[in-house]
Amino acid sequence: MGVPPPLRSLSGVFVLVVDDNDDAREILRSMLSYLGAIVATAASAAAALSVLGQIQPGVVVCDVNLGDNDALWLIRQVQVHQPAPPFIAISAQDYDEHELRAAGFAAFLRKPVQHAVLIAEVLRALEL
Repeated sequence: MGVPPPLRSLSGVFVLVVDDNDDAREILRSMLSYLGAIVATAASAAAALSVLGQIQPGVVVCDVNLGDNDALWLIRQVQVHQPAPPFIAISAQDYDEHELRAAGFAAFLRKPVQHAVLIAEVLRALEL
């Protein structure tokens, strides 16, 4: 087993994390802010829409299954009203990655998400 590559900085990158699970949301926030990202969080699709109405994040990391609506509903709402930032879908359940990408997601990550994988996908979504 080799040594993982060093993680690149996310300094100044604004990320919105959307997850209805408090612990999962905090873990994701912590993982991203550790490398300098500015992280806002939302516990529901409705709360995420409210945040997105006020600010434009560089990327959205969103659990597929949310309490009020799902991530597919959220991305459709955002795409209708404004240019959507890249969305990264996450879930503990299996989803067809091709269907998620067709809906507009840049990537699908399976929970529990590894730190290096999350950062790599955020950077890829931002094309940094």
